[in-house]
Amino acid sequence: MNPNPEAPMQQKGWFSRNWKWLLPVGCLVPLMCCGGFGAVTYFGVTAMIQSSVPFKEAMEKVNQSPEVARLIGTPASPTIGVSGSFNESNGEGTADFTVPLKGKKGAGTLHVVAHATGGKWEFSKIDVSAHAKTIDVLEGDRKANEPPPEDAPDDDGDADEPK
Repeated sequence: MNPNPEAPMQQKGWFSRNWKWLLPVGCLVPLMCCGGFGAVTYFGVTAMIQSSVPFKEAMEKVNQSPEVARLIGTPASPTIGVSGSFNESNGEGTADFTVPLKGKKGAGTLHVVAHATGGKWEFSKIDVSAHAKTIDVLEGDRKANEPPPEDAPDDDGDADEPK
């Protein structure tokens, strides 16, 4: 039986004609949407943390620390990769975040833990880690603001004798 040459040819369906562009576009568009959402969320959270009071105060203390200056150099500036949490509402809040830093002499990591009461932020931890060393920036800040103990050694190395 020979096909009728006058019969119309059966046309391919829409999917048969368009599958070559439909599959890549059908996969790429959802992936791009998810990736875009993730990027916007990440950079939004990073911007929120970097504009916060605890971040700004911690960076100020880090850049004033002579130990940090010796370790990674100053000015220390944040790089990409901020992680952690920051919550503030009606003058109350918590912050616990880690920020990669870059200085003139190298790179390190800043870890900050703080809480706010009545709008005043109190730090419980400001550490900078680099080159297998960790510097407690708060400890250096406390030492700089404390008077020396009365039984501290004199310039000659002897402790003061009670009089």
